[in-house]
Amino acid sequence: MIKRNPEVATQPLFFGKIEDAAYEKVLCIIYPNFSLYEITALTSTLALSFDSTIDYAASDHSMVVSEDGLPCQPTKTLDQIRIEEYSCVILPGMVNIGPALQDEKLISFLRDLGEQDILIAAISSAPLLLAKAGLLKDTKFTGGIWQNFFDYFEFLPRENFQPKVLVQDKQIITAIGFAHQEFARKVILRLGLAADTDNYFKEENEYAEEDLIFTLSDEEFDQVKQSIENSL
Repeated sequence: MIKRNPEVATQPLFFGKIEDAAYEKVLCIIYPNFSLYEITALTSTLALSFDSTIDYAASDHSMVVSEDGLPCQPTKTLDQIRIEEYSCVILPGMVNIGPALQDEKLISFLRDLGEQDILIAAISSAPLLLAKAGLLKDTKFTGGIWQNFFDYFEFLPRENFQPKVLVQDKQIITAIGFAHQEFARKVILRLGLAADTDNYFKEENEYAEEDLIFTLSDEEFDQVKQSIENSL
């Protein structure tokens, strides 16, 4: 399996196993109009750098179309999920919140998470789903939430809203949609997968030439070639 090299942030890929990391399953719930870009920094890092298994679950097996029009096939339905098998639940935001808010199977599933010892990570408009499930009554949160919604939705607790990029309160992490990289960093740290996430995310406005030249070791390149040849 191809994995990102955690030791050299500018080297894009490497082959082999990362030692001394806890590899656990992660659940990502998808629903109509969900945002891909808000979660891919997190999901790709979990899968490629930490060998995490990610299940993408929905209320049923129907195709789910993202906000940018990508059809996605859920790998599981919510009623197939045994939550004790997972270390984290990820909730992407959505451009149109209506269908997910009206999905009683989804809201019931989220409500039951309140009784579980599990990390919940919701970005952008997804905290609205947590609020409807009653999980934000005593929890500080943020999100891409229009202030008008606090008067419109009785279940949305204005007093717990924090005008911050990212908020962690107890087992719930929430973030503004554009802070998807900070969101990914916080989840990885909270899961205990890394003590420092700088090795996995490189944010620079300017790069030196050596930052843009990538070289595999002979052993790694042999594995790349073998992988290519096996696919022919």
